[in-house]
Amino acid sequence: MFQYHPNVLANECRDMNDIRAEIDNIDHLVIQLLATRFDYVKAASQFKKNAIDVQAKERFNSMLEQRKLWADELGLDGDIIKELYANLVKYFIDEELKRLQHKEK
Repeated sequence: MFQYHPNVLANECRDMNDIRAEIDNIDHLVIQLLATRFDYVKAASQFKKNAIDVQAKERFNSMLEQRKLWADELGLDGDIIKELYANLVKYFIDEELKRLQHKEK
């Protein structure tokens, strides 16, 4: 799967160019991982029969709480990460609902 191998560690950066290059590399990897996550979302849609299955409110809420805990454990603001994931997953749900509507036609 995806692994990040920095060209230079954060505490070894010589200047802002090193820092920006690593941040760009990390962001690119994060986006690749999100695209891979979306592949799994699309694969899951074959097992869902209706909008209630797609929205899976209980799973959505428990997933957000778990992401918040993970963020808190890593020294990030869990509420911010929870909000970020809420927006991301809402986008994925909207895309899944479009696929479901298309499948029903």
